[in-house]
Amino acid sequence: MKVLLNTTTLNKGGALQTSGAFILQVLRNDDGIDWTFAVSRQVADELAHFGVDARERMIVFEELPSHSKAARRQLSALEAEIRPDVVFTFSGPAYVRFRNFHLMGCSNPWVTHSTLTAYRSLFPRGWADNVARNVYRGWWFRAADAWVVQTETAQRGLARRLRLPAERIDVISNTCGERYLAEQGARPFPQPGQKVRILSFSAPYRQKNLQLLPRIAQELARRRPDLDFSIVITLPEDHYVWRLVSRRIAQAGVARVIENRGRVPVAQGPDLYRACDICLLPTLLETFSANYPEAMAMGLPIVTTDLDFAREVCGDAALYYRPHDAGAAAECVLRLLSDRTQWERQIARGKEVLKRFPTPHERYRAYVDLLRHWGDRLPARERHEAKTT
Repeated sequence: MKVLLNTTTLNKGGALQTSGAFILQVLRNDDGIDWTFAVSRQVADELAHFGVDARERMIVFEELPSHSKAARRQLSALEAEIRPDVVFTFSGPAYVRFRNFHLMGCSNPWVTHSTLTAYRSLFPRGWADNVARNVYRGWWFRAADAWVVQTETAQRGLARRLRLPAERIDVISNTCGERYLAEQGARPFPQPGQKVRILSFSAPYRQKNLQLLPRIAQELARRRPDLDFSIVITLPEDHYVWRLVSRRIAQAGVARVIENRGRVPVAQGPDLYRACDICLLPTLLETFSANYPEAMAMGLPIVTTDLDFAREVCGDAALYYRPHDAGAAAECVLRLLSDRTQWERQIARGKEVLKRFPTPHERYRAYVDLLRHWGDRLPARERHEAKTT
């Protein structure tokens, strides 16, 4: 079977990480599939951190199909050249109407299960633009034959909002990378006087609600003036989200306790977790944040928003607070720091929840089985003819 793996749509965020992990599994395993890889420059750069030279095995796209008609034409021409049985867009939309069977991953929560709470994280003038973009993305998401998502929440939302057949939407859970599983640990309870580092490991998306962090820092300092702490973030300094957070930092007067590491490559993620003590995610919208299982693997207790997507992934392995409530978030952090039993219980619960997720290899096998399932349903020639009549 021939498969065209399309990751040309990815330039940041969790899907960049999971697509790279999937490609590494493909390269390590002999699955009998004839793979062709079409990857974005950003995916190629992530793979380079793992010693994979994309120039030798892959077609690297310098522009995203969402932004470039030339990239769309190049992708269509590649499909016509290799005539795959299945085109697998790892995380869509692809912005191309492929002629062969198209399996599309959907990890865009704005399309599947966005809420008013998430929309309130945008500038008022951005609401209409975001709605228009998501309608457009939804239209392109329909340009596939089958879909795969990471959670049941996303499956229900995709079927309901885009009126897609639920039997053609499969769920394959996300997980964390192999290095996290291989280097698992448990953060010790902080000793009196020890500096506590609180990690918000995130790409610069508005729905991550990182602009709440300065207010959380302010609340921590007010409630525990003796606490030596810092909040560690990972925002590119040329991005508007960092500029927004920077203004909030200045307004709150907490610059001394906010530490921005800039963009951290996926391969360096475990080292960053090891340097921190608590995972704090003020996010308002996710499909499946890899931060949750990563923190569980590295043994950091989790504090996050009390929303359905977070509870579906974390269960009882997190402390939850009301969205936008900086005081409640700070209180959760202080609960952990004042109670060793609570600290150790949350870490242990995280280890138990982690066992429910597939390993990277199991996840890879699930994708391969799904590709074979759809690839065997209709011979390539018949499929091609059906799409052109």
